Amino acid sequence: MKSVVIAQDNDVELQLDSALLFYRSEGTQYVYATQHSARVVNGLPTLLPGVPITLDQLAEIAEIAARKTSYRGFVHERVVYFAPNMLAWWIPACTRRVWFKSTDKIGERAGDARHPPLVFIVNRDSWSIFALRDNERPGPTTKLYTAPYYNVWENGEICVGNVTTPDAVNTASIKPFEDAFFRSRFTHPNNERLIHRRGGAERLWLDLLDGAEFPLDRLIDTKRTLADVIDNITTLD
Repeated sequence: MKSVVIAQDNDVELQLDSALLFYRSEGTQYVYATQHSARVVNGLPTLLPGVPITLDQLAEIAEIAARKTSYRGFVHERVVYFAPNMLAWWIPACTRRVWFKSTDKIGERAGDARHPPLVFIVNRDSWSIFALRDNERPGPTTKLYTAPYYNVWENGEICVGNVTTPDAVNTASIKPFEDAFFRSRFTHPNNERLIHRRGGAERLWLDLLDGAEFPLDRLIDTKRTLADVIDNITTLD
């Protein structure tokens, strides 16, 4: 459990004032909420009789919280999905430098290589990457393909290792997340099937480091769309 720190610019005495109680019916998503005045009685915190909270009052509470927690600013042009503590964006096909430190034939090597169009999806707990067949902005129904990179699991989640990633999840963290991925040392495949071709990912990256075009037609279909993956991550969050 994370600790909570309450900070003030000057000395302020905090007193118990009120509490919100939420009731949920087991096996459903229905929630009932009440607000209670609270007092310290004989040295013990005590809840007084409560009243039901209206939808308008809940909306007001949510708005106040959003002012402190939600991102405000211009939306990055490559963002395709944005929610509190979750962000998805795409990268057009590009040439970018990569580093390897593996025990296979690639060994310790760095160089510029061509990359397919990509989608990154990040939230507080995970960091995933997928490839695209078409070099255009993806939508909810766009098919996602396996990103053929070392250190990426079969479900698209990236093995963080000792890589430092941004603390915040917002549009200002797009470049730091990209840099953290591409500037990391790719050490080993976490997925047996990263690409449809003889020699697998090892041969693929040896060719790409030698200047080959990226073979988009060899990408492996994940059988999932962008909306499928985001819905799944949202459900698990």
